[in-house]
Amino acid sequence: MTAFAFCPRDGTPLVLTPIDGRDRPACTVCGFADFMHVQIGANCIVERNGAVLLVRLNYGPRDGRWALPGGLVESDETSEHAAIRETREETGFTVALDGLMSMWMRPGFPILVVNYRAHITGGDLQVASGEASEAAFFPKDRLPPLEELAWPSTAHGLDAWRAYEPHGP
Repeated sequence: MTAFAFCPRDGTPLVLTPIDGRDRPACTVCGFADFMHVQIGANCIVERNGAVLLVRLNYGPRDGRWALPGGLVESDETSEHAAIRETREETGFTVALDGLMSMWMRPGFPILVVNYRAHITGGDLQVASGEASEAAFFPKDRLPPLEELAWPSTAHGLDAWRAYEPHGP
């Protein structure tokens, strides 16, 4: 699937052109080439008292399933800023990032999801009613079953969280 049929620079119809071992839509006038466009998602793995924060989505095909707080990165922000913003929007918590926990991507599925460890620095739990019906902290031994998770990236992030062991001094 191509994002562009015409060159976004000059409007010329794009034609398939061999570039880097693949046929890619390219502009014969200015040289623009349409590479696969991958969206970036950014989530927070917010831990409190040995439990992780999840939100139950209330929209779209994943309605009723649990996810890490997070969402898509906007073009004017970094993945770190998006993770912090989305967590605040969805949960009411202000968080600070503690580092990269994991990344997830599946070939043919155009999204890269970045999971950051985070801790709460302020705010009170207030679920964004337009995105989630509830939010809760789950200990490692009481996580929702796989079929109740919204995305494969949620399962991957939770697996990374369960396996995480902080380094000693």
